[in-house]
Amino acid sequence: MRAAVYRGTNEVRIEELPVPSIEPGEILLKVQACGLCGTDLKKIAHGDLAPPLVFGHEVAGRVAQVGAGVTRWKEGDRVLFFHHIPCRACDYCRSGHYAQCPQYKRVGATAGFEPAGGGFAEYVKVMDWIAKEGLVRIPDGVEDEEATFVEPVNTCLKGIRKAGVTAEKSVLILGSGPVGLILLQLARRAGARVTVTDLIPERLRIAKDLGATDTFLAGEKNAGDRPPVEIALVAAASPQAVQAALDAVRPAGRVVLFAQTRLGESASLDVGQIGKLEKELIGSYSASVDLQEESARMVFSREIQVKPLITHRFGLDRIQEAIRVAMNPSATSLKVIVKPTKQGQIP
Repeated sequence: MRAAVYRGTNEVRIEELPVPSIEPGEILLKVQACGLCGTDLKKIAHGDLAPPLVFGHEVAGRVAQVGAGVTRWKEGDRVLFFHHIPCRACDYCRSGHYAQCPQYKRVGATAGFEPAGGGFAEYVKVMDWIAKEGLVRIPDGVEDEEATFVEPVNTCLKGIRKAGVTAEKSVLILGSGPVGLILLQLARRAGARVTVTDLIPERLRIAKDLGATDTFLAGEKNAGDRPPVEIALVAAASPQAVQAALDAVRPAGRVVLFAQTRLGESASLDVGQIGKLEKELIGSYSASVDLQEESARMVFSREIQVKPLITHRFGLDRIQEAIRVAMNPSATSLKVIVKPTKQGQIP
């Protein structure tokens, strides 16, 4: 089979790999579509992990083989998977902080090499604990590329819940890329008044179409004159956006960092706003197992619109171009989907 193999900083190559062999309890999927996630892009750009690896975790596919003991799934079933599943028994799990659970940190899907998602390949192996609890059936009438959004919608829903977004709250979302636009829809669904900011005017027009109460260009001269908000969600990876969010919330307001996912990142902050003005600064990372069904329902019912967010689709042989587009946001780019095109031979 073909796979996009990460070989070092900013180096991803199409290579021929063996189709993964599966063990009892495991499942082999034929990848139909895989979204390019910002966390994948950061790993590729910064070389944070040792190569070789095959990234890609926003996967929709068809069951190609099932291992011994698998009874819930059969060949041909359309499914997506969550590549992390917690143990549900440790202190982190008992407090609902699943993303910090040691088992959760283990990636449960691979196309070869150390498990890293594996969606940028023709076939991906789903390991037993993911096959048991992390697979979701894709209904008829839902396109594969729509289904790739279930995991990112889950992460956004978790962030909305941590932020405390409820009816009539005033919310500012900094960044209107795919994640920011999902956060916008979820916040509006909760009944909040939502303002969105971005550096790209065309993205603000899309935000308006998706329900934003107000929009403004980031960095515009009168941005500081706007009324303070109760909650700010930082969906832009810029360090400057963190202080801008703190400045935007009222005393006792809350800032949630959503795009700051790489250890070692830093930002210069007015910490007096946190101490004296009692503004809260918290983080939200990855998905919640408690929200799997709800996030799937929202995508499958189209309660959350994801198709308007897809601007580019690439075959696996054009993965380098897909990465370049995703890494360089523009007026015409939002979500990039990779769709493997060659039928590999299953041994």
